[in-house]
Amino acid sequence: MVSKRDYRCHAHTNPFRDTKIDVPKDPSSIDWRKHFENGRPPTFIDVGCGYGKFLVETARLFPGENVLGLEIRDKVVEYVEQLVSTLPNCSVVQTNALLFLPNFFVSNSLRKVFVLFPDPHFKKRKQKFRMICRQTMAVLKYLFEKEGQLYISTDVEELFEDMCQVIESTGYFSEQKDPSGDPLFEKCYRGTDEAGRAGMKSGHTFGKVYKIAK
Repeated sequence: MVSKRDYRCHAHTNPFRDTKIDVPKDPSSIDWRKHFENGRPPTFIDVGCGYGKFLVETARLFPGENVLGLEIRDKVVEYVEQLVSTLPNCSVVQTNALLFLPNFFVSNSLRKVFVLFPDPHFKKRKQKFRMICRQTMAVLKYLFEKEGQLYISTDVEELFEDMCQVIESTGYFSEQKDPSGDPLFEKCYRGTDEAGRAGMKSGHTFGKVYKIAK
């Protein structure tokens, strides 16, 4: 059985310094048959998927969707590759999601994007590395289909408030007022590897679901 202990690495990575990642020229250059049994592009994206607990649960819950994890840390990607190897609709790639989403996905192609327990980058000079920023929101607006949904969660209240402010200030998204019927909502802030650790440390987590504004 694959063990996380064999794939431990630093929890934080500078997304502007990692130069070892292969980046596809454009979405048409990707052979999705290497990732998914049906060969179709993914529709669910888990940004910063970590060790893959949420990724796997989502793929099993939605067998008709292709679910892709994006992770920048090479050792973690190696672990997740083994974890999802038997799932026909689940895969992972090593990439910098802050910079290269348009290299992987075409316009109007994504149904759900998850940004769960992202690195908070507390220091002011490092907040430019935060995944939830105006630039990323513009990219997601381009990539989402018309019913696209963005899920966020964190155990850091200050970061949660900042993420909500950024998302809502763009005008691209509106909050989904009652996500309780969504089978993924609770998993977003309780069903991830990070949620387990965060809950034990702080005792609380925060989550919201946004949809493309009409």
